Amino acid sequence: MLDRVSSLLRRLRTRPATREDRNIRRLMAHTGLFGVVQGGVITFLPVLLARLGASATMVSLLTSLPALLTIALALPAGALVARWRNLVRESARCFYAIRLTYPPIALAAALLGPSAAPVLIVILWGLTAIPGTLGNTVFYDVLAEAVPPRRRAAVNGVRWALLGLVSAASVALFGQMLEALPWPYNYTLLFAICFVAGLLSTYSYSRIEVPHREPGPCAKLAVRLADLVEPLRQPGFAIFSVVTLVMRWGLFLPSGVFTIFLVRNLRASDAWIGERTTLENGALTVGYYLWGRVANRLGPFRMLAMANVAVGGALCLAGLASVQTRWFLFIGALIGGFFVSAVDVSLFEWLLAVMPADERPRYVAVNTLLLNLVAFLAPLTGAAVARWAGIPAVLFAAGGCLFVSAAMTLRLQARRLPARRPATAPEA
Repeated sequence: MLDRVSSLLRRLRTRPATREDRNIRRLMAHTGLFGVVQGGVITFLPVLLARLGASATMVSLLTSLPALLTIALALPAGALVARWRNLVRESARCFYAIRLTYPPIALAAALLGPSAAPVLIVILWGLTAIPGTLGNTVFYDVLAEAVPPRRRAAVNGVRWALLGLVSAASVALFGQMLEALPWPYNYTLLFAICFVAGLLSTYSYSRIEVPHREPGPCAKLAVRLADLVEPLRQPGFAIFSVVTLVMRWGLFLPSGVFTIFLVRNLRASDAWIGERTTLENGALTVGYYLWGRVANRLGPFRMLAMANVAVGGALCLAGLASVQTRWFLFIGALIGGFFVSAVDVSLFEWLLAVMPADERPRYVAVNTLLLNLVAFLAPLTGAAVARWAGIPAVLFAAGGCLFVSAAMTLRLQARRLPARRPATAPEA
């Protein structure tokens, strides 16, 4: 895997002669710089809230509020982006808008008290879902136009590996920096670095060259609502949705309280959190590479069941950790990171199998809507359970959901649930 990354990076150092090569170089620059943002702001923002004394519900809103706004914007966003001609320019403006929230968040943390800062930070972060939903709606269209099908799979594989490597290195460095510098200069510097990296990442993205698109027709609201309901009447997709609903509930249930568990229950430092996240990201990167090579031999059902058991076990192991045994979480990070990548690979294959080839955008939209519904409700539920029974109980409940999902998946292993019409293999 590292050889593939280094080989492509060596080719990128040569002067690109074609539009295709220029686009690949800009995509790599965009991805690598975004890895800094992912290792900084995205990783340590919930840690910042926990250190400001935010409640479990408030930290959970970092996930739930953007998910709620994404659900509300799903239909209007589709209608709006259908009118865009220059997809790169318009979506880049959306990504710039997201980066512009970083300085106000840093100022709120540094200047406001612990009672007001978390509220403002959560509101600002939630508002990023508005430009994020618009920009992400057309990102895959941009990717499809920027890189031809014959190279897209290889380029995407290297992009994901590069993202994991840069993110892992950034998390480790940011963790040490936060530990070495005094408050609030440590988090102020982190947000400043991520702000610059985010702007440069978006600038690289904005230079991607794709042809302009003619605005498409805008369907009426009633028609778009009917389009969302129709896929759930297809048995294969309905079963997929039920199984993944249980699995995603387990994955999102502890998302709002896990950082509080690290900071308050285990009394972990920023450096320790950075080291653990680096280990997790490294395992994730290796997992994407290895699971992609064995996916066809194992099949999506067997791979998903195995991954759910492993990730569920990692969550239960975390629930057993204490200040004296917090090294359990390093083991859990290795297991969870490696097998979460198997979840992603197997879900992609299963979803492809239950989608008619000519209706994929509609089915993907429904799947995204269901995902965000769980992302809104599950963290808030986890926060409520934590207040009543403690955070370890939330981790055990999340692991139980994944065990149930694994059992449901194994029952489907011998069954094939094809779409109503055969689906061809994806270009990427």
